[in-house]
Amino acid sequence: MTELAEGIAAGGAYVDAGGLHVWYTERGQGPPLILLHGGLATGGMWSEPAVEDLARDYRVLLPDSRGHGRTANPAGTLAYGQMADDVAALAAALGLERPLVLGYSDGAQIALELGLRHPGLARAMVIGGVVISPSEAYLRMVGELGFPQRGKADLDEVERAMGDWWLTLRAAHHHAQGDDAFRAYLEAISELWYSVPDYTDAQLSSITEPALVIAGDRDDPSLDDSLRLYRLLPRGELAVVPKAGHGAGEKPIFWALVKDFLSRHSHPKATDA
Repeated sequence: MTELAEGIAAGGAYVDAGGLHVWYTERGQGPPLILLHGGLATGGMWSEPAVEDLARDYRVLLPDSRGHGRTANPAGTLAYGQMADDVAALAAALGLERPLVLGYSDGAQIALELGLRHPGLARAMVIGGVVISPSEAYLRMVGELGFPQRGKADLDEVERAMGDWWLTLRAAHHHAQGDDAFRAYLEAISELWYSVPDYTDAQLSSITEPALVIAGDRDDPSLDDSLRLYRLLPRGELAVVPKAGHGAGEKPIFWALVKDFLSRHSHPKATDA
């Protein structure tokens, strides 16, 4: 109860989403827009200028995903389908009617699962920096981040890979303080990252929500996967951010493209009935 009271005072709150106490903050008014952060990040790590800009036109909701930030992980394991169910439960708990959803990196994986598991829930989705198969390039990248195999994490290598972000990362996850708890958190992340499904064409083409697929032109392996996904989505759009890797979301042009897409899909139309 103390943590809950302190959180509300800090500008956020917990909501019971299907039995999971999800921490979230929100800004602005208008059509609801859920931002799903990447792995190892939190809802509070989105670009402040970008969030403030979006909040001029939208009710922007910034949850901490299961096992991240202030949202605990009672199950002890992480899976993208499970995290998509959490988003659906969050939308129901807050009474959000067909929210817009923007996911980047792990958030994009969750958005993809949301489209598969909860068709029609989102009005439209932005899917950024996604991967749709456990390719050799993807698995090599995961290994280089300090996760040598499924369910394993080398803390020294993760610290090296994170560089200056390491201390911020350690402090941000309130449920995983202490070395043992943080190691368990990273091992759950490793399990999650090695469990990316090898999606079939039939699965991906079944997602009927309007979707902007966006990636950096130097984001290997996401760029090739993004192109394949765009070609399969019935209502897909594609944007490629120039001179950008997996950090494409840090570029102003990324947010300009996102805002253009959202503006075209943020209000109900007669065909939505």
